[in-house]
This record gives sequence, structure tokens and C-alpha cells, in this order.
Amino acid sequence: MGNAASASAEVCSSSGTSARQAFEQWEAIVADAVVPTTIEPLAKGHWHGRVSSTQFDRSSLTLMSASAQRVIRTKRQVEQASAEFLLVNIVVEGSNWTEQNGRLADSPAGSIVFFDSARPIESRTTENSVSTIVRAPMRLVLEHAGLIREEIPIATPMPATGALGVVAGFFRGLAELPANETDRAANILESEIAGMLSTAVLLATGQSSPAPSDSLYTRQQVMAVLRKRYTDPELTVDEVAHACLVSRRTLYRVCEDIGGPAALVRRMRVEHARRLLRADPSRPLSAIAAASGFASDRHFYRAFREETGLTPGQFRTQLDPGTGRP
Repeated sequence: MGNAASASAEVCSSSGTSARQAFEQWEAIVADAVVPTTIEPLAKGHWHGRVSSTQFDRSSLTLMSASAQRVIRTKRQVEQASAEFLLVNIVVEGSNWTEQNGRLADSPAGSIVFFDSARPIESRTTENSVSTIVRAPMRLVLEHAGLIREEIPIATPMPATGALGVVAGFFRGLAELPANETDRAANILESEIAGMLSTAVLLATGQSSPAPSDSLYTRQQVMAVLRKRYTDPELTVDEVAHACLVSRRTLYRVCEDIGGPAALVRRMRVEHARRLLRADPSRPLSAIAAASGFASDRHFYRAFREETGLTPGQFRTQLDPGTGRP
């Protein structure tokens, strides 16, 4: 079962709130809903911004409207991040000009554009612009799509029409769900977000399949088996191959560009451990290791540090007691 939390916030400059105070509030809101950034207004006078965000277990959808602003994600903010996301901006009203990786995306209303949270970003918006912003773990999207990171068309705006428009419409509708629908959305749609995003990426690259159909089908089988059994410490590569009716050699071949079956299992276990730590920070680390499928505490600590750069204890100390997030 999924978990979702919906929240809305509004920030306005006023006689009692200075522009700097308003933007400090706004930066904190955007950091929680999307990613940490530095923001400043592009015009003098009254400024306002509003965010409605639904946070799922691993993904989020945010509907944002604001006066003209300049948004910068610095190299330092990238280096301090504990996770990497694919960010998708669906421009509903107004225009965005966003630069990343040496590319400038001129995104008018009705366009969709992808960004990588692991790279610096600088963006400007017009007055009263409105966007739906989707955030999902980069690794999860790549695994679903069967692509490597360099194949994603970063900072390349595309019209949200045709099949791509169907995907954009899905996310716009999901972001606009009323608060009382968030639990149902978590239970029904959480697992679809990464799949829909990978579909959008494939459509944007002009690919119907990133690999031969037999490889793609086998990869989907592998992912299905791993999702069911990754918390089983006795799971072996041979058992995965047998469950997918392929040889070990074929299993490694179809998973080669996404890290191999063992690496995928490790990532899933670490991500599960992160969820457990957020849900119950007081739970013993040995219990979390066992519940996540690690055969020993030593394997748990080593894998967690390799995947996150932190030990489980360090990750836990960074959690906000009020939100369960770093």
C-alpha cells in the first residue's frame, strides 16, 4: 500500500513581511516540494507564490504558480543532495527559460521538459506562470525505461501533444487531485508514476523500445521478480534466472546497462531501508537490516554507504523528526 501526503502553501509580500523574509519562506517550501534552490524575484513590488504538492513514498507532484522569479540550483546544493531525481516541468501558463548542461530550454505553455537534479540549474519564469512539476528517483525511471542517463533529452522542451500529451495530462490531473483523494492516489497510482515518466522519456527520445524486444521483455520480468523477492536474504541470481526462464548469461546481458541483477537487488534493499528509517527512526538498525533483506548487519552498512554516501546511523540523525525526511 502506498502513502501520500498533500499540502498547500502560499507566500505573499506585504507591509508586514519583507521581500527577503517572503523568499526565505518560499525557498523552504520549494525545497521540500521539489529540490533545494536559491530564488529571487524578477520584478519590484508585490510578489506572490502558491504551491500544492502531493508527496508519495518515492515521487512527488507539485502544482506551482508564482510571480516572475529566478531559480538557481547551485553546484553546492547538488553536492549536498542525498538523492538524485528526474524533474519534469509541464508548463501550464506563462513561459520558462531554463539552462542546464549547456542547453537553454525556452518552454512556452503547453510544453514538457526534463531536468536532472544532479546538475546545476538556472531558470527564469514570466509573471503568473503555472507549472506542474513531477519528481521521481532518477535510477528508478532509468530502470523502467531501460535507458542510460545520457540518453535523457535534458533541457529540451517538447510540445505536450499526441502521446506525450496524454502523459502530461495524466500528471496534470494527478497534481490537481483534491486533498481527500491523496490516499486513494497513493494506493492506486504510486506505482504508475515511474512507469509513466519512463514512457514520457521514451516518447521524447523517439524510441518505442530501448533494446531488442526480447531483452526488454526479459528485463521487465526480472524487475517484477526482484520487486516481489528483494527482501528475501536467500534470493540468488540463479533463482532470478530460473523464475524468468532464462540463463544466467542472458540475465546478466539484459541487465548489463542498469547495473546487473545483484546491484539492482542492493539498490532496492537500501531504498526499502531508507523508507523504514523514515517511518520509524527509533527502530533498531539490525531489525531494519533484516527486514530489508540483508543477510548481516555488515552487508547492510556497506551497501547503504555505497548507495547513499552515509551510514544508516548518519542517515537517521539527519531525519527531521516532524517530517521523516532529511
